Amino acid sequence: MNKKLHEIILFIKFSLVGVLGMGTSTLVFFLMTYRIPNQASFTQYIIPYLSSVEAGILVTFFPNDIWVFREEKSKLTLLQRFFAYHGALFSGFLVQTGVFIFLLLISAGDRFAYFAGMGAAALWNYVVSRKAVFA
Repeated sequence: MNKKLHEIILFIKFSLVGVLGMGTSTLVFFLMTYRIPNQASFTQYIIPYLSSVEAGILVTFFPNDIWVFREEKSKLTLLQRFFAYHGALFSGFLVQTGVFIFLLLISAGDRFAYFAGMGAAALWNYVVSRKAVFA
């Protein structure tokens, strides 16, 4: 298979796994915030937000390791890949959080801020996972 097609297939598979992570993360976020009033301070969203990000990371590691990047020849053990993945996605978390907080501060709405942050982080996470964790 040519290199470009291989990369496209990996990105599509990564995106499908990302939908699982996004669904999990969104469910956790919405369940934890449904009683927070619209006029609430952004600080009331921090714990639900952090919990939702962590849930998304945890449910995407194994599908990415077993299915998406299974053909990659990583020199890391499974446990090392798990911790490297967690650490690598921290930078995506920073991207996501920056977008999320900025949009909340300009009153863009919590759900828009949530999904915009998630989209920015998804692109970042693919690059970091592909080049640093599973390479």
